[in-house]
Amino acid sequence: MRVSLLFALAMVYGAAGATELTVPIHAMEPLLGSWHCDGVFPASGKTIASTMRFDIDLGGAAVLKHHDDIAPASYRAVEGWTYDAKGKQFNAAIVDNFGGARRFSSGGWEGDTLTWASAPEVQPAQKFIYVRAANGVLRVDWQVMRDDKYVVGDTLTCKRQ
Repeated sequence: MRVSLLFALAMVYGAAGATELTVPIHAMEPLLGSWHCDGVFPASGKTIASTMRFDIDLGGAAVLKHHDDIAPASYRAVEGWTYDAKGKQFNAAIVDNFGGARRFSSGGWEGDTLTWASAPEVQPAQKFIYVRAANGVLRVDWQVMRDDKYVVGDTLTCKRQ
C-alpha cells in the first residue's frame, strides 16, 4: 500500500517532490491515531459511517491518512500529506478506490480549522474542512462547488478510538 501511495505522490507532484520531503509535519499531530466517524449527506439525509487513521511516515516528513467507509458505503482512500517549505503550504494527494487521484493544498491550521482546497484541475472544485471541536471531537466537511458556490456534500463527526 505504501509503495502505491508513494508512486501516486510521485505522479502527482513529480519524482523530485516525492523524494525530497523534509519538513516537520508536527502541526498535524492532533489528528494522529484512529477515528470513528458518523455523518450525513445533507442533500439526501442519508447517513454514513467511516473510519480514519492518521500515521506519521517518511521519517516524519509526511502524514498518511486511510479513510474507509463502512458498508453499505464503499469509498476507500489513502492520502499523503506533506509540506512544501518553498511554497509555504501543505500538499495532499488523495488516491481512492474509484480510480481518482486528486491534489489539494492548505495553508495549515487557522485556530482549530484546517482547510484543504483542490487544485485547479480538480473539477468540480472541492474542499475538505477539518474542525477540532470540544471534547476531542473532529468534524470533517467535504464541500463541492455547485452553481458557483460551495455546498456540503457530506459531513462527518469523528471520535478518537
